[in-house]
Amino acid sequence: MLTFLWPWFALVLPLAWGVRRLLKPAPHAQQAMGAIRVPFWDRLNQSGFQKQVFKKDTFSKFLTIMAWVCLVLASMRPIWWGEPVANQQSSHNIMLALDVSGSMQEQDFDLNNRPVTRLQMLKAISDQFIKSRQGDHLGLVIFGSEAYTYAPLSPDIATLRELLGEVGIGIAGTQTAIGEALALAVQGVASVPTDSQIVILMSDGASNAGRVSVDEAVKLAVGQGIKVYTIGIGSDAQMIQDFFGLIQINPSQNLDEETLKGIAQKTGGRYFRAKSTQELADIYNMINQLEPVERESEWIRPRKELFYIPLMVAMLLLMLAQRRMK
Repeated sequence: MLTFLWPWFALVLPLAWGVRRLLKPAPHAQQAMGAIRVPFWDRLNQSGFQKQVFKKDTFSKFLTIMAWVCLVLASMRPIWWGEPVANQQSSHNIMLALDVSGSMQEQDFDLNNRPVTRLQMLKAISDQFIKSRQGDHLGLVIFGSEAYTYAPLSPDIATLRELLGEVGIGIAGTQTAIGEALALAVQGVASVPTDSQIVILMSDGASNAGRVSVDEAVKLAVGQGIKVYTIGIGSDAQMIQDFFGLIQINPSQNLDEETLKGIAQKTGGRYFRAKSTQELADIYNMINQLEPVERESEWIRPRKELFYIPLMVAMLLLMLAQRRMK
């Protein structure tokens, strides 16, 4: 719907006509006009020169008048109002803390019937989880020997998914700094005030690096009232081929489940064990049920300014009028 923000500017539309009618030309202009003498004026009239000049002057006046009308329209601030749309407000802050240490290259998971590394599986399933949280603020912390905020808390789900796809094994070091990652995730999730603040920490090892201990990070989370869900990654059994044939090993022997359970218990969250791709997908579905996407909607109408259109037309008309007067 087209409306004008300042419709009262239409009152100045007859101003140019009034000035033209009421004000007399300057005396020097009349003298200058009277001083023009053309000895061969009669011959010019016979050739139609006077008629051409009159037409040219009339068209220039028309262009000038239309330019004035466009300037007045631009001053009235024309605005196009779109249809009302729902502006969904976020109800959750969720920070994912993803282990990218060297052990995440272990291939003990399947994805689409082909073996993949733990990190590849985590990225694929986490991407689906992120996609399902449309409207929430999400961010990403990656950790190995050190922890880094890879994507700050934001409602920009599309950018977060792109950044998640770029994460590689070992880019933060080969060890596991769980305490430092948790502390950084807690700080990130608390950066935007909201009623629900959650950290989902995923790891396949034990904390053996970092400048912040797990206990210090847990105290920080408890003090901020932030709930932490922890997920232990890795299968219990894997068959490998050696010199004597197939043998069964436990690829998750370095997983510190007690620490992950303690983090979840002390912060009011839950600990989950993901031994397969389907189990991780089920865990994310369970978290979605525990932390449902509940958003309040505010109806807004998009507004688009259109003043530049008549303004550009006015400038174009004035340029044409000026060229014709030369």
